[in-house]
This record gives sequence, C-alpha cells and structure tokens, in this order.
Amino acid sequence: MNLEWCRQELQPTRLLPSLTAGLVAGIFAVIYSVSFATLIFSGNLSQYLPIGLGLTLFTSTVVSAIVALFSANPTAIAGPQETTAAILGLVTSTIAATMSGTNSTEEILLTAYGAIAFNSTITGIFFLILGRFRIGELIRFVPYPVVGGFLAGSGWLLVKGGFRIVTGLSLEFSTLPKLVQSEQLINWIPALIFAVLLFFILKRYSHFLIVPGMVLAGIATFYLVLLWTGTSVAAASQKGLLLGPFPEAGMWHASTLTLSAVTGANWQTIFGLIGNFATLWFIQAISILLNISGIEVVSQRDIDLDRELKTAGVATLVSAVGGGIGGFHHLSQSGLVYRLGARSRLAGLLVALLCATMLMLGASILSFCPKQVIGGLLIFNGLSALVTWVYLAWFKFPLFDYCLIILIIFFMTAFGFLEGVIVGMIAAVILFAINTSQIAVTKHTFTGANRHSQVQRPPNEERLLRQKGEQIHILELQGLIFFGTARKLLDRIRERLENPDLPTVRFLVLDFRRVSGLDSSGVMSFSKLKQIAKQKQISLLFTNLSSKDITQLQQGGCLESEDPVCQLFPDLDRGLEWCENQILETAKLRRRRFLPLALQLKILLPDLENGSQLMQYLEQVQIKQGEFLLHQGDPADGFYFLESGQVSVVLELPNSQTQRLATYDSGTILGEIGLYRKEPRTASVVADQNSRLYYLSAEAFERMENQEPKLAATIHKFIVNLLAERLKQRSEELQNLLK
Repeated sequence: MNLEWCRQELQPTRLLPSLTAGLVAGIFAVIYSVSFATLIFSGNLSQYLPIGLGLTLFTSTVVSAIVALFSANPTAIAGPQETTAAILGLVTSTIAATMSGTNSTEEILLTAYGAIAFNSTITGIFFLILGRFRIGELIRFVPYPVVGGFLAGSGWLLVKGGFRIVTGLSLEFSTLPKLVQSEQLINWIPALIFAVLLFFILKRYSHFLIVPGMVLAGIATFYLVLLWTGTSVAAASQKGLLLGPFPEAGMWHASTLTLSAVTGANWQTIFGLIGNFATLWFIQAISILLNISGIEVVSQRDIDLDRELKTAGVATLVSAVGGGIGGFHHLSQSGLVYRLGARSRLAGLLVALLCATMLMLGASILSFCPKQVIGGLLIFNGLSALVTWVYLAWFKFPLFDYCLIILIIFFMTAFGFLEGVIVGMIAAVILFAINTSQIAVTKHTFTGANRHSQVQRPPNEERLLRQKGEQIHILELQGLIFFGTARKLLDRIRERLENPDLPTVRFLVLDFRRVSGLDSSGVMSFSKLKQIAKQKQISLLFTNLSSKDITQLQQGGCLESEDPVCQLFPDLDRGLEWCENQILETAKLRRRRFLPLALQLKILLPDLENGSQLMQYLEQVQIKQGEFLLHQGDPADGFYFLESGQVSVVLELPNSQTQRLATYDSGTILGEIGLYRKEPRTASVVADQNSRLYYLSAEAFERMENQEPKLAATIHKFIVNLLAERLKQRSEELQNLLK
C-alpha cells in the first residue's frame, strides 16, 4: 500500500462507506464466530468453549485480513463457514463420544484440536492445488441436486447443533421424550421462536441491520425475562442458560496447544474420521466456487477463480497454525458490503480488526451471551437451508432431481453424513446414465437417395445413383456412445438391416462428427456390428473419427489394417464419394471410354441441334494434376465444360490449408454462376487429375447471343435446369435434416 493509495482511501467519500460496511460486517463476523465455536465445542467439550471461541475469532481475523489484502475483489469479506462448523461439530462430538471413559478430558481436547488443525491444513493445501493447476472449474461439474442435498444435510446438522447447544441433547427420535419435558422446553422453545421470527422477518425485509438488531433484541429480551422472574445472572449461568462463566485465562491458547496436539492427539481416532474430512474438503471446494460465482454477479465484475482459491488456501493454512477452522469468501457479507457503498479493502481489514479486538479482550464479555440466542442463530441458518432445498426445491426441480435431494438428506440423517454423500454421488451417476441413455444417439438418418457427396457427375450417373441410393444407409451419430446407448444403436441398425420390406443395404455409413465420447461398451457394439456386416457382405464405413476413437476401435479389433469390411474416411463427404464410386463401378459406368466434348454435349444438351456450333465459341484449357484452374478472388467472367479428368472446388483458409467444397467429374460444367454475376470467385479450382476443359467466356457468350440467339437460349435453359436440379437436391437434404 503506497502513500497515494492511503490518500485516496482516506477521502470521506470512500472512507465513510468503508467504515460503515466494515463495522456492520465485523459485527456479523463476531456473532457467527461465537455461534460456530459453540457448535464445535458443545456437549463433553463445552468446558473448553473459551478455547473454541479463540480459534474461531482467530480464524475470522486471519482469513478476513488475508483475503481483504490479496483478493482480486477489493470488497471481498471472508471468514469461517457454517457448513464447515456443522461438519466439524459432528467430528468433535464423535471424537468426544469415542474417547470418553477411556481417555482424559485433556487428551480429548488435544484430539479435537488436532482434528481441526489437520482439516484446515489439508483444506488449505487442497485450495492451493486447485488454484495452482487451474482445476477448480472441475468442481462445477458436480450435479446441482447433489450440491443441494449436501447443503440441506448441512442445514440439518446446524439445526441439530443449535438444539444441542441449548439443551445439551442431540435432536434424535430417542431423545424426543426428554426434549418435551418442561425443564427442556424452556431451553429450546425460545431459541426456536427466535430462529423462526428471524427467518420470516428476513423473508419480508432485507435491511442489513436486522440480524444485529435481532441479536441485541434477543439478548435484551432474555435479561428482561430474568428481571421479571427474579432470576440472577449467576443463577442463569448455573442453569446453563449462558455461555459463561469462562476461566480468567482467556481464549487464546494456540501457542501451547498447537505443539501439544502434535504429540498428544489420538491420531488414530482422527484418521478414522477421514471420510468426514474428505466430504468436508469436497463441500468446501464446491461452496467457495459457488460463493465466488455469486460475488461476481453481485459486484458485476469478473473474478479470477484460481487466484481466489490460492488466496483462500493461504488464509486457511495460516489459520491452521493457530488451530483455526479455516474459511473463505462470504457471499452474503461481501454482497452487503458492496451494497453499502464500500469499494476498498478497508472494509475487510476493519472486520479483521474487530475480531482481533474481541479476541484480545478475552471471554468476559461473551460469557454473558444467552445460549438461546446463539442456538437460535444456528437453527435459523439450518432452517434457511432446509426451506431452500426441501420446500422451495419442490417447485424448482424435476421430480427425479428433487427425489435425489431427499434421498441424500435421508441417508445423512439416518446413517451419517459420509453415507449420505456416497449414496448421493452414486444416485447422481445412475440418474445421469439413465437420462443420458434416453437421448437419441442418432442425430439424422439418410440414404444415398437423399444425401449425396459433393461430387458433381454427369446426368446419367446421377440418375443411377438416385435409383441405387437406398443401398447406402447413413447414420449421423451424436453425444456419448456408452453402455446406456450403444446397445440401442446396435439394435436399431440390426432392425434396419434385417427388414425384408426395405431395399438391401450394401454400405452402412456411421458419421462421428457430433460424437463426444466412446467407451468400451460402444467399442464392443461396433465389433459386433462388424461381424454382422461381414455376414451380410456389407461395407461398414466410419467417418469423422477422432484419433482417440480410432485408437479405441483398433484396440477393440474393429479397425484393422487392409480391412475388407471396415473403411475409414476423414469426413462424411469422402465416405459417400467412395460408396457412390463403388455403385458406379458395379454398373460399369466408371469404366466408360473417353468421349470428346462434342459427343458429351449431346448428353448434356439434348436440345442442342449441332454441337459444332457451340464448340466454335469455346476455348480449350489443359491443366496437370495439382495445378490451379482458378484462384479465390479471380474475376468471374465465364464457365467451363469438363471434358476429361477431375477437378475440385476448394476454399482457401487463412492457415494455408484448403477445404473441399465440391468435386467435378468429366461430363459436367463448373463456374456457371460467374457467367451471370461477374463477381470475384469465392473459391479456387484445383485439378485432382490431368484434365482438359473448355472455357466459355462472358465475351464469347455475348457474341453468341448476337450471332446465334437460339443457341444462347439453349445454354440459358440448360443452366437454369441445372441450377434448379441442384437447388432441389439441397432442399431435399434440408427437409431430411429438419425431420
């Protein structure tokens, strides 16, 4: 921070909004730090609540400061998260229950402390890895209903944690008789009322002072009730209604506990809970990505996700040194700070300063905080998550997605958090496979009668190909070909090949241009298809295969060198050309003898009375294989009759490559549009073979119109019919694509 930055930040127009926003966010940070500590250090660990308060306040201080200084978003507010606290509360309560009776309370404390520090260390490293290798985006592929189920399960843990704080009992069916006893009703009913009131007030109003105001009002109401009933503060504390009293030693013990936990913690117990930790690392990764995405929307700016992951990773690692629970960006508080007009890092630094001040003052102030208020705050957070993902989700999600959310919640509550996560992921994979298998893997189906290659042929060859076109069966595939779709594809092809009411198929063309992936089940299906094709003497063509798909099919024995059954072509057009050539070879039209153009004209122009009349207007052109007849951008001033050889129309691309648009065989014409439009050529023409052409220039055609108007009219009619026929073919292909 240089002097100029400080001068700008101290200007009243920037300073006052930052101070106001930082103060409000700081109050939130302190309140939630207290509630999270109370949740984690409850039950058998409640006597160590001052240490827990120190850990959460230390976490808020460190994480807030580091994120405020190094985040790409200057108004980012960060700190511990409720999901983290909920699962850590489950971890610490499990540790306390497991070790009680066989271990001292000090060993239990060190184990819980070591578990928290261990989680923060691995979480920080995990965030750094995600950011360093730019793989954080992969977390976004987790299905949204699964995320919702996790968050709803975390909400239930928060509700249970709130009840445990105010009653000392876990919210289970077995404890319901105790919870409805009069001495417990006065503990949890006020907390539940506080949570429900806060929920409905925030549902109707959104002012930033509502939560702090409700907390102060709840505390004031609690002490008014004590005054009205004549109950002293000491008596309330003795009944367990207050967080205190706390030992005079204060809240900060990290300097001694961190080293002691390394040697004194029961690491076998900690590693036995690795499933819970793994779930927490996964959920935290999802949560930080969702929060940052939300902050992008609120602040209307793009944020470098990988930088934020690395910043949160460093902050969490630093907090782990002091036994902190780690944390990252708060969506709600960051949005609140932005809406209050703050545009600098001072707001986040002020949050850190308030939490540090509270940490240094000790636990004396917090010892007078009612448990009903803190428990109610946790119940409110859990209730909000449950309403969002259980009630409102019913109106937003399809039935199967909603059932997945409920399934995850059920297994989390009935069997455990980790079990719910595992079942949710398995169910999501199964649901994905079922849904994906319902998608038709065939995008379009054609035959050679309604889908042709880009090779322009003489009229007699085109007529034959239309007659024999049903021998070519074309399938344009799409999506993922896997165990859910491969079998359906094979059955569909087998049904077509064995249908006696349809023409016999000689060529089966499978186009992979839109295929996104192929698994081993798909390879096996294509191997079976090859066996069927071999039995029925069918040529099986694969087009537009990726290099990965080629390797898989080769490994599966479907593609072999010099394979008599399977043919491989770079694109569908080349594959169709090969099929058409095979049909023409069988009909012996490809082995025709050479015909001079004067004789070809009788076929091309049946209305032409004397071909020699036209020949006198034509100019002979000969080109060798690989030579260009025309270049893209050349002036268009006539067209060509192709007497012998073969040429291709190609598009010249910026990277010095070319893309074939059409191929012309002998007995065809090309460039006819140039006779009319006289605009620069849009593509180039290159010789595939040594070729001889005859050129009718626009100048010669104009002379023909003056000298031989009947001949010129015949040429006009021929070109119009040719263009109409090509337009008809394209229209038929388009109609088939739209089916």
